[in-house]
Amino acid sequence: MFYNIIFLFLINISFLNAKEPTLAILKNVYANDVQQFTYHNYSFMCRPYGVVSIEDVYRNKKISKTCRDRIEKFYIQHPKSQYFSANILKLSQMYHIKYKKEKYLIFAKGMKTLSELLIENGLAIKEPYLKDEIYGYKFDTAQKRASYAKAGLHKDNVLRNCMIFYKIN
Repeated sequence: MFYNIIFLFLINISFLNAKEPTLAILKNVYANDVQQFTYHNYSFMCRPYGVVSIEDVYRNKKISKTCRDRIEKFYIQHPKSQYFSANILKLSQMYHIKYKKEKYLIFAKGMKTLSELLIENGLAIKEPYLKDEIYGYKFDTAQKRASYAKAGLHKDNVLRNCMIFYKIN
């Protein structure tokens, strides 16, 4: 356990000081917002930076039964959405990742991050009170595109209200 903590600290320091892109190999996709990567011989879990995903809300014990039921219904109606990350990220492929405030930016499609793609497809919203000039702007833009296109959670007022309620509290 102690060695794991030290190794995590060293990896995070190397991410912060890296001049070259940090490339990690995708080992598993557990959910849209949880992936497992390896960097050298160390395996670690990644959560996308700057977003609140539908899965985050679902896992929260404080959400209402209505919201929980609506999320389940959403995934029944849109089964591909539940496996969105698994469909765009390829196992054993190297991805450029950047450590940021205990989460990661995973560059999934060129300069587009997984966070931005989740927002753009209506599977997440921008984290409240995010103070990041570059990614905050990108996430706002992606959220406006998703809302305009009625993508994902933007099709359903109940689900959107669950996300907004969760975001505020």
